[in-house]
Amino acid sequence: MAGERYVIIANGHWPKEAIWRPLVEDSDHVMACDGAAVQCIEHKVTMNSIIGDMDSLPIEIESKLKQEEEIQFFEQTIQEENDLVKAIHWAIKQGASQIEVFGIEGGDMSHQFAAFLALCEVPFHTRLNTSQGTIELIPKSGYRNCSIEKKRLFSLFAIGAVEGIKTSGAKWNLKNEELRPGTRGLHNQVEGECLEISMDSGQLLLFLNR
Repeated sequence: MAGERYVIIANGHWPKEAIWRPLVEDSDHVMACDGAAVQCIEHKVTMNSIIGDMDSLPIEIESKLKQEEEIQFFEQTIQEENDLVKAIHWAIKQGASQIEVFGIEGGDMSHQFAAFLALCEVPFHTRLNTSQGTIELIPKSGYRNCSIEKKRLFSLFAIGAVEGIKTSGAKWNLKNEELRPGTRGLHNQVEGECLEISMDSGQLLLFLNR
């Protein structure tokens, strides 16, 4: 249904319960990526759907879950996209208005980096939740957040060239500047009542510390 809040759980390490529990409880739909269904069972999290190529889901658990009518299975065997991208695409098609993701930490570093790039591959209102903070793609319309406490750290990382970046409410503000992939945007600090970010072109990731 349109306007729903989706939670996508990837098959990695979960942050502490104080982080993931509110995301699950505030959601309208919980989707597990493949083997993440095992962790959902362990943490007693009710799933609405499971998506992926099912290569990480033990056959006996898959068979048992398929007997539960309230859980939908969406087997996706296309290898050009990882399970997280598949899940984001599917949630968007179902009419999701906001997507929260967790379970991306640990294991192969390339998988974690792929999760960051998934935000750029499928631009949408999607936020990655980690033990250290949140990661999201700045939308073309800009970003404005007035609920961040002062002194909180954040970083901006360009994916390719990003032009015309403007920020306000930060300790070190950018005024119509350009960022390229590198370390220049590392560790700024919120100083104003609202943090505002805009740009003319490109893709910019916001890492916001907890």
